[in-house]
Amino acid sequence: MSSSRVHQTQPISGTGGANRRESFLLLLAAGFVAAGAVTLHLAHAPFRIHHLLITCGAFAVAFAAAHLTLRRLLPGRDPFLLPAGALLSGWGLLMVGRVAPNFLARQATWLMLGTVALLAVVEAGNSLRWLQRYRYTWLTGGLVLLAATLLLGVNPSGSGPRLWLGLGGAYFQPSEPLKLLMVVFMASYLADRRRLLVSGGRKIGPLRLPPLAYVGPLLVMFGLAVLLLAAQQDLGAAMLFFLTFLSMLYLATGQWGYVAAGLLLFGAAGVIGYSLSTRLALRVNAWLNPWTGAADWAFQIVQSLLAFGAGGVLGEGLGLGQPTYIPAVHTDFTFAAIGESFGLVGLLAVIALYGLLLLRGLRAAASAPRRFERYLTAGLTAGLVIQAWVIMAANVKLAPIAGVTLPFLSYGGSSLVSTFIVLGLLLRVSNQAGASRRRIRPSTDRSTRASIFRTAGVLALALAVLAAFCGYWSVARADWLVAREDNPRRVSYERRIVRGRILDRDGTSLASVSVGPTGLVTRTYPVPQAAPVVGYATLRYGTGGIEAAFDEALRGEADRGGWEEGWEALLHRPPEGRDVQLTLDAELQRRAQEALAEEAGAVVLLEVETGRVLVMGSAPTFDPADLSEQWAELREDAAAPLLNRATQGLYQPGAALQTVVVAEALSRGVVPDLEADVGPDVTDPIMVDGVSVGCALEDGTPNSLAAAYAAACPASAANLGERLGRDGLAAGVDRWRLTVPPPLEIPTEASDWTREAISSVEDEAVGQGALTVSPLQMALVAATMGSGGVMPAPQLALRVQGPEGRWQGTDPVGAPHAVISRADAQELLSAWRGWGESVLGHAGTAVAGEGAPHAWFLGVTAAGGPRRYAAAVLLEHAGEPERAAAVGRDLLEAALADEE
Repeated sequence: MSSSRVHQTQPISGTGGANRRESFLLLLAAGFVAAGAVTLHLAHAPFRIHHLLITCGAFAVAFAAAHLTLRRLLPGRDPFLLPAGALLSGWGLLMVGRVAPNFLARQATWLMLGTVALLAVVEAGNSLRWLQRYRYTWLTGGLVLLAATLLLGVNPSGSGPRLWLGLGGAYFQPSEPLKLLMVVFMASYLADRRRLLVSGGRKIGPLRLPPLAYVGPLLVMFGLAVLLLAAQQDLGAAMLFFLTFLSMLYLATGQWGYVAAGLLLFGAAGVIGYSLSTRLALRVNAWLNPWTGAADWAFQIVQSLLAFGAGGVLGEGLGLGQPTYIPAVHTDFTFAAIGESFGLVGLLAVIALYGLLLLRGLRAAASAPRRFERYLTAGLTAGLVIQAWVIMAANVKLAPIAGVTLPFLSYGGSSLVSTFIVLGLLLRVSNQAGASRRRIRPSTDRSTRASIFRTAGVLALALAVLAAFCGYWSVARADWLVAREDNPRRVSYERRIVRGRILDRDGTSLASVSVGPTGLVTRTYPVPQAAPVVGYATLRYGTGGIEAAFDEALRGEADRGGWEEGWEALLHRPPEGRDVQLTLDAELQRRAQEALAEEAGAVVLLEVETGRVLVMGSAPTFDPADLSEQWAELREDAAAPLLNRATQGLYQPGAALQTVVVAEALSRGVVPDLEADVGPDVTDPIMVDGVSVGCALEDGTPNSLAAAYAAACPASAANLGERLGRDGLAAGVDRWRLTVPPPLEIPTEASDWTREAISSVEDEAVGQGALTVSPLQMALVAATMGSGGVMPAPQLALRVQGPEGRWQGTDPVGAPHAVISRADAQELLSAWRGWGESVLGHAGTAVAGEGAPHAWFLGVTAAGGPRRYAAAVLLEHAGEPERAAAVGRDLLEAALADEE
């Protein structure tokens, strides 16, 4: 005893360097904590200035006091233990301040109390015999407290397992000190009974079974603790007890057989527990396959993995990201929060710190002068690292969720105080070990040293595997995790993207954004009548229309270089969206949708020379501002309001196909001109699906092909179809590209019609066969007539903003192409009727199922103005073609009026 006192009070040669190393490392830890607190204050509004002062003040006071006291009392201590604990504890303060700032003051208080407990352990006598001597007393007291939770236990959250004892608003978890007391008991018992346990009893295979009289007390006390924990449903603590028990048993005996047998028993107990405990079954299922229960019973682990994916290599940054999406993040998932904030670099740093504690703690154990200190230090170190590994492994889906805290880092008073007591004991033994190494060769027997080294190797390997799993989720699977639809971080990121505006040709906003006070962005649609073209942009249902076609530009992600993308990612700044200007005319689009308000159908209006689309109406339609709320109803609506009928609706062309048939007859010389005699039966009706169809318009008795064409008489078209034959009719359809989706920025459709699909040439020639067309295709037919036989390439996008806000013009997706000669086009157009003073058009009907026939109108403005416009109108089951003609005439006249 006297020699020990001399060691405690007299300076030891070489301790000055250890003190300097510890001082330097503590200053580095303090710098990290201070920088982190300042960063957190600047980046995370809830972390206010008083939180910064609490964090820095508590850390400085706690570890300055600890360092100064240790310099005086334990000059031969290991200089790496306290700085490692300090850095982890300071990091824990930062993470509590990040995810639960309302708990920061309590955690700082517990840190101060933990430091007091550490110093009390250091001050408590000159040896640890007071622990060894009263092993049954210590353990019995812990078991009594644990048993008390069965009757008096509470849960601070108000629900869940009652694992705490409460007093005056403070809560204490008896299982935390019980883990420490169990190690003390086992170290004392094994130190006294090791020889009997190793050499006594009978040998069965590789195992030597010790006499029950010697091993009985150990099993009884350990079994009682595990049973109490199982009764509490504290399965994580029970698992830690068991693994720590096995590690200490191996340290004392050096027999792997005990470990193997124990793991088999553990597996058997797990199977039984899985079948009997719903809580355990859920945790195991969440470990094996969390994705099936991502929104329910596996929500925690899935959100944890999503946090690792969000953090990547360097992390989102302290104060950034969304670690609070993880339930109980401040207790069970602090490691995941570090992964999101600091990335893989931070995760590896945390693992390395526990690895440092492992190596330095077992180093002290291997050099401890007495067997009790050896087992105690090795057991405490192993238990600390096992606990850290179990909870970190659960966070990365390497093990089931255990529900235990991460030493030093997680929020929890009893855990933090118990961990600091462990650190104090490690410091004390390291001081004795350091003195022993300087004075004499340690007396540790070779078998125990070998067991310690093997234990260090196994635990180090476990930490290495953990590091590999961290890399797997943070790097290898990061893109997959980030892109998952159930990732709330993706939703948060998307809600902060300020999408570019969509403008009409005059700069009127068709789609814009409003930014709320918290930075969340809402997409707005000032002209909802433009929905068939503009489409929608939603977080849940994606994008459609122009919103989809120019999504990258509107999000600001088009043409971004790697450096620009990396810089914005480093600053966690979403890209700035760029505007897109369309060829649409907002006022004409409103007029068209109002004209279709009582009808189902579509209308397309475009410039003949350029193919620019001024109007693309479709009814019924939807309001993109309310799409998310009405999605299910819209999808189930039989009227298909989400369908853009102008580009994707395919209809029987009926009389609208007569322009194609007559043009083909002219180009092939089947008829010399439109003044040709068509016979006396031109006005006779024909039968289509049991319906009698005659001339669509009344105009006396047509006596020429021109008159029959103008009146949309089907008999003349049927006659021409017979004379053209299958090949001629198919060639005409191909010439006008009616089987090819028109090239456009948004999706278009076309019939898959072929020559082989013709079952009746007469039916096909009158537009009542297998061929179907879209209103956009018919608008291009009308535009071809107005442009002298050249079909323009339709265009919706006029220009797009570049990276620096400069406008860049866009070209049409397709290219113009000649269809018929100018002479034929002028002759056909001369047969169209006048609809008002400035509009020429061809109107007719198409039989389509039950009910009234569809009404078609193809129209162009008369020549002579600065621009010429073409239109196609389709009204479903409207009956009279005059209704469609009225809509088309009004729009064409309105387009002309806009030029004045």
